[in-house]
Amino acid sequence: ANVVSVRSLFSGSTRLRCASAPRGFHWQPPQVAQLLVDIETTARDCVDEDDVPEERLYLGVITTSRPKSGLATLHDGRQRLTVLAMFLAFARDRLPTNRERNQLDRMLVRRSFGRPPEPRLRQSPEDHAWFAHFILPPGATRRLPATAPLGSPRELLLAARFMEHAFAGYSLDELRSMVDFLLHHTAVVRS
Repeated sequence: ANVVSVRSLFSGSTRLRCASAPRGFHWQPPQVAQLLVDIETTARDCVDEDDVPEERLYLGVITTSRPKSGLATLHDGRQRLTVLAMFLAFARDRLPTNRERNQLDRMLVRRSFGRPPEPRLRQSPEDHAWFAHFILPPGATRRLPATAPLGSPRELLLAARFMEHAFAGYSLDELRSMVDFLLHHTAVVRS
């Protein structure tokens, strides 16, 4: 097992694929809210500190298989990583500068010359099409559907709607502070 920052987890050549499971994303708004509140309050508490440790907030253990050619299978931690990816997408779509948006977009989608864009976190088959359409493309989180399209994952839409409501209340300074905290002081234990 090793400690991996969220920034490292969503960058470089590693890509994560959710293992097939009986259910895809299934967190309800209370679980999404708890993770968001943990990030928000810990980021706010660190604003006044001069010497913030590298990893200040641990988001638990994720279990992956050994990466082969940069591709690892995610066995445990899907819910948390999906919410973190949604957080990055919502932040990307609300930050004002291209530099900030591009930095977060590169954490969501790996782009290589001569290859199609590839999500860093690929959802299970039942969730992937919705996630790839309504979360991953730049600006997508500003165009969420009112209801879940037929056959789409209702839980992902509920989580996205909750995230949309939460992000409407953040000032630009709060948003930047949370993104900075998430990228530089938040980690998971990968086993």
